[in-house]
Amino acid sequence: MRLSKLFTLAAGAALMAAFSLAATAQAAADKTIRQAFRTGCMAGPLYTTCGNRLDETVLQGLAHVTWKGDGVKALLAESWSTPDGGKTWLFKLRKGVKWHDGKPFSADDVVFSYNTYANPAAASIIANNLSDIAGYEDFRSGKATSLAGVSKVDDLTVKFELNGPRPLWVELKQIYFSILPKHILDSVKPSELARAPYWTQNRVGTGPFKWAKYVPDQYVEVVRNDDYFLGPPKADRIIYRIFADIPSILNALVAGEVDVMSYEGGGVPVSDIERLQKVPTLNVLPNVDAGLPTYLQFNFAQPFLKDARVRQAMVYAIDREKIIATVKKGTGKISNTMFPAAWAQSPSLNPYKYDPAKARQLLKEAGWDPGRKVDFIYYYADQVNKDTVTAIQAYLAAVGVNIVPRLLNPAEIQTVYNDGKFEMGYFANGQGLDPSLGALTSTCGAQLSFGYCNKRIDELYDQGLTESVREKRAPYYQEISKILNEEMFRGWLWYEVRPMAFSKRVIGATEHYAEMPTLIFNLPVYNEVEKWDVR
Repeated sequence: MRLSKLFTLAAGAALMAAFSLAATAQAAADKTIRQAFRTGCMAGPLYTTCGNRLDETVLQGLAHVTWKGDGVKALLAESWSTPDGGKTWLFKLRKGVKWHDGKPFSADDVVFSYNTYANPAAASIIANNLSDIAGYEDFRSGKATSLAGVSKVDDLTVKFELNGPRPLWVELKQIYFSILPKHILDSVKPSELARAPYWTQNRVGTGPFKWAKYVPDQYVEVVRNDDYFLGPPKADRIIYRIFADIPSILNALVAGEVDVMSYEGGGVPVSDIERLQKVPTLNVLPNVDAGLPTYLQFNFAQPFLKDARVRQAMVYAIDREKIIATVKKGTGKISNTMFPAAWAQSPSLNPYKYDPAKARQLLKEAGWDPGRKVDFIYYYADQVNKDTVTAIQAYLAAVGVNIVPRLLNPAEIQTVYNDGKFEMGYFANGQGLDPSLGALTSTCGAQLSFGYCNKRIDELYDQGLTESVREKRAPYYQEISKILNEEMFRGWLWYEVRPMAFSKRVIGATEHYAEMPTLIFNLPVYNEVEKWDVR
């Protein structure tokens, strides 16, 4: 579970490695408190939807995407406008908002926050989403000491100046950022922010719930903020219980020890849907569209993975349709690029039909060493995903690619990333809201691109945000999809569904997730949690 957007991967791993199953005594105590609901979260990884849910209950942004994915909800900003087609944005801030410690919220907090996220010393994993702001590159390179494009007009007005017209900037870029308290964090060196006591001892925010307690190895507790600017929440508190994996969360759901589940880690495995549907206390949503490309992850720093023919061969070698039909019980559909939205896909994508002979030919041309053992990591602990990895291993071995799968917990995976030894893995990444979100994982220098860099893709992402009409945006993303298909930036496998389950005692969880057209990953989502109630 991500405790802060500012945590570096190393710092996040160090903290999350300590998380384990929540204490049985805490679970029993929770049952006696009617006005609390319990959310089950996986320990690690750093940047997760559950971590964003925690942020959304304590911190707030200027405006965040709604659970329906149909726009943004004005939060700390009351309104915004652009006088020049999206090159300049003026945000009018909400009056009378106070931090949980009673200090007034102002434009100073906004300017401080955006500069903090952009500061290279803070090593924020989402900093790349600020690249449209004027002065970002100068700040990152050391030519400037702050973001030139973010300025205070008055106590309740902030001006953002971008590098060019970005008519969708509010809807697609600023939504990632929660505002931080300058009066608390301004004295902390950016390089030390990840380890600041603020994140675990008293995370002062402006959201509907206040930070109350963090117990390592067990849970985070937040309590109702009666002064929340959208009105006091109905629930008294939320308990974020920490679990090692999805099977543990499902067992807690069945036992009545948690009420809401996370969907990183695979959601409800398809093999468990029928079992959970028989539990009278649960609501099950079996066909939630995840908008989620699942893939073989490659580390481009490894010389033996640099040749595109090697990466292409691995996809040709896997009978993806058979795995979907058998191991995955018919769920999911074939993917050949990053974007699940049809309008963003090139009509001329290579389908990479199962062809082991073609795979062997490409590997031979690339000079592949069939004696090489490739470390292959993953963290999906349910049986369906374990069987999927076993099938992938067998198909690859048949053409001379010998992967050695290792099931790790998220903290262990981050350690592998950090020590530079990562080679390959089996992962997925949320991509359903808009194709522009792919920039976070596929542009030059992005932490999650693992060394992949194609400057044409960077240009196309930039151009895709200069238009607001889908028909005009589509050609840019279609070209990106074609490049990612040809270069096999990742070994595309399939788009996933993520079945979900919730306790019937919580009013609001099932209702809101049922209205999501696709699951929204890796950013704060306004889901009206202040209106959720407990039966």
